[in-house]
Formats: sequence, structure tokens, C-alpha cells
Amino acid sequence: MILSQTTGCASKFGEFKAVEMIAKAGFDAIDYSMTFMLKEGHPLGTDEYKKHIDLLCEAAKKNGVYFNQAHALTNIPAETREEAQRLLLEKNKKVIEIAGLMGIKTLVVHPVGTGEYIGNEELIFERNMKYFKALLPYAEEYGVKLACENMWYKDSKAGTTRGSICSNPYEHARYVDEMGSEMFVACIDTGHCALAGREPQDCIRVLGKRLGALHVHDNDYRDDMHTLPGLSEMNWDEITKALADVDYKGDFNFETQHFFDSLNYEETETGLKLAAQIGRKMIAKIENYK
Repeated sequence: MILSQTTGCASKFGEFKAVEMIAKAGFDAIDYSMTFMLKEGHPLGTDEYKKHIDLLCEAAKKNGVYFNQAHALTNIPAETREEAQRLLLEKNKKVIEIAGLMGIKTLVVHPVGTGEYIGNEELIFERNMKYFKALLPYAEEYGVKLACENMWYKDSKAGTTRGSICSNPYEHARYVDEMGSEMFVACIDTGHCALAGREPQDCIRVLGKRLGALHVHDNDYRDDMHTLPGLSEMNWDEITKALADVDYKGDFNFETQHFFDSLNYEETETGLKLAAQIGRKMIAKIENYK
């Protein structure tokens, strides 16, 4: 099973340095955050994007890794919700092209309407079917699977976290089944499960063969900590067992960027090595449970 890590863990040192650091730590592959293209003047947001992609791929190859997964854009500032979603759709079409040119096989995409979900479940479902079906032809053209992620939101009035789109694994399964394409799969974010009041292992078992991607990280069921597995409250024995039970075939991808937030360069190097060791141990557990 491939072990990968998001660029977010070391992007403060620059994306090329992040590639080098993740590779040297012992990861097989890299989950690229497409949010780079929103930075003012970044090449991915210009006509020079193909040259930048070539440079990224050369850097990965030089360091003995490749780009296996990516995260699509999630929020585009605009005056209205309709305009924001129009811009998001257009930019994520470009993201799919970029992912395809980078050789990325799985692109994690947030469903739209997270904060409006409660009481509008069917409306949000229809809106997302329209959104995902508009992206699907581009996914097919560039050979990139779209992985729909389970969501949560912060209820500021109640001071707590709540489930949102696809936090219910049966709804998550419905999204995949309704799309009816091998290019559309589910992504389980373990931290999002916990924040929605669900156990990741339960969600994994419901999704079964629909599960095509992971965002692996730990939290205390209250805050979106994005820390290393084993440093907070989740039951990783049960999670790895569930992945074995459904015969999960995808990659094992860490999204543990907040663990590294306060670390300097040398500390980040050490932390990444620790993360890789933890990841290998967890993959071994999955294989042993099979």
C-alpha cells in the first residue's frame, strides 16, 4: 500500500522543498494541495502553469517520489453564493487538468453547501449532483478520479461541531451510487468523521468498495487537529481493522499538517520521519488484519 503525505505539512518552506522533505522522510508519494494556485502570482494560476507542472514532476522524480493524490479548491471569495459556486466549478475544471498533467490519479473534492446542509439535505444533494456531474467529463478526459469527502461544520451558537454533507455514511454511499461512475469514489476523512460524532471505522464499513481515498489524521472529537495518528483519541486498531475488512485498495494518505505548524525546518524533518514510521506501522496492521 502506498504511503503519502500532504504538501501542507512543509509548504511553509516552499512547495519544492516540501517535495524534497517528504521524500527524504520515507514517503512513497505526495498529496498536492491545489490551493497554491490561489496565491497571487503563482504559476499554476497563469498561462505558465504547464511549465510549473513540469518543474514539480521533475523535482518529484529527482527525489524518488510522485504525486498520487491532490486536494481540489474548496472556497472562492465572491459576492454571492451563486457566483462563488460558478467560480469554484470553473477553477476546479482547471484543477482536474492540472492533476491529470501531474499524473495524479485521485482528486479529493469537497461537496458544496456545507453550512446550509441542515434542513436542506435534498436540495444540497441535487446541487451537488449537478456540480459533480459537471466535473465528471473532465475527470474522465484526464484520467483523474473524483473522491467526494465527508464534511462537518462548526455550530457557533451551540459551540460544537456537527455533521454535514456525507457525514452520514449511508448518504455518502448514495452520492457515489447516484453518480454511477468508476471515476467517482468516496474519500473518508477520519477527523471529519469524529467531528460529526461518528467513528471512522463505522463509516469505512458502510462505504466498503466505494471507498477510494483517505485523509488520515487524529483528533479529540472536538477540534480539527490534523495531528498524527496516536496523539489523540481515535481507535486506530479499529480503523485499520475496518480498512482490512473492506479490503481497501487505495493509498494510505496522511493529512497531518497541523502537527507541523509550530515546527522549524529541522524539527519538521524529524517529524516527517516519525510520521512515515507511524504510517508504515499502520499499513502493516492493515495487512496483518487481512
